[in-house]
Amino acid sequence: MRTGTKVFIALSAFGFGFGTLYWFLTYEPAGSILLWSLGLTALVISAWVIRRRAFDGLGPQDDDDAPAAAGAGEPIGSFPQASVWPVFLVLGVIVTGAALVYGLLLLPVGIAIWAVAVVGLVRESRT
Repeated sequence: MRTGTKVFIALSAFGFGFGTLYWFLTYEPAGSILLWSLGLTALVISAWVIRRRAFDGLGPQDDDDAPAAAGAGEPIGSFPQASVWPVFLVLGVIVTGAALVYGLLLLPVGIAIWAVAVVGLVRESRT
């Protein structure tokens, strides 16, 4: 996980750095926002990995002298087989996108559908 964390931190620095450079060279908002979003996404992932490592400790993949069987039996979590929440998540994203294109009247509806779907996915994954 140490190498993966370093990669995501470097990706975050790339996104923020080149997004800022791109903004000052072109003053074009779409590309800058996309690069900054790349940096933010990588930053969130690396923060999650660092937080997880702080609470769970180093895993066997971080120990150079660990045998291959050291990681056997680690819990990987539960994955629901069938769920309706991804359909509602896509519906919320579509309605939110349509609101941004056609008019902001649909924006609260799209965000509400999206939020309910995210809460449903989170609650379902905890069981």
